[in-house]
Amino acid sequence: RREMDERLFRQEFLATFEDAGSRVFYSFDSNNIEKYTGDTPAQIFIGMDFNINPMSATIGVRYDDKMHLIDEIRMFSSNTDEMVDEIKNRYPNLRPDRIWVYPDPASRQNKTSAGGRTDLSILQNAGFTVKCPHKHDAVRDGINSVNSRLKTADNNRHLMVDPRCKYTIESLERHSYRPGTNQPDKDTGYDHMADALRYMIHYIWPVKRDVEL
Repeated sequence: RREMDERLFRQEFLATFEDAGSRVFYSFDSNNIEKYTGDTPAQIFIGMDFNINPMSATIGVRYDDKMHLIDEIRMFSSNTDEMVDEIKNRYPNLRPDRIWVYPDPASRQNKTSAGGRTDLSILQNAGFTVKCPHKHDAVRDGINSVNSRLKTADNNRHLMVDPRCKYTIESLERHSYRPGTNQPDKDTGYDHMADALRYMIHYIWPVKRDVEL
């Protein structure tokens, strides 16, 4: 109950049939929206999606076992070099190694800039600390991780969003499954910021399924 959202807990441990409904992030509601009033962050955590229309990044601060999303970046017809510049311009007082980035695993191959450099190498050469798995995990597992941070089965919320993050909130509210399927709809545009968030949250807090016997 401390690690899973209510719906996933019922499905996995109580053997109930759960209708997922159309919303991808069903655990999100207005109780997850809260203005960040903490100190100027000494470290930031960034989930990043490299789609060029738009490139998306969601930016958070972490404390204890919680994260508060405080900022977001959305750039059209852009590239990874420009994303790096924007991050450094917004957070000029942070040492680059205190900027931790959780990108799409495809960044190991993707090349949005000239010169044969990968998106991953551009982030690393900027001095950022990059946390990137070698391959994609199942999308469903990432979605479960985000829902379980938004609200656990024991009614705790570990992921909050500042109201200024309007595109993140919009994605959490409106990202949905294709009718009659378990596949997130990628035609609405709500998937980019959602994917950026999913890469980060699932890397840091994957839903654990190990059970002690």
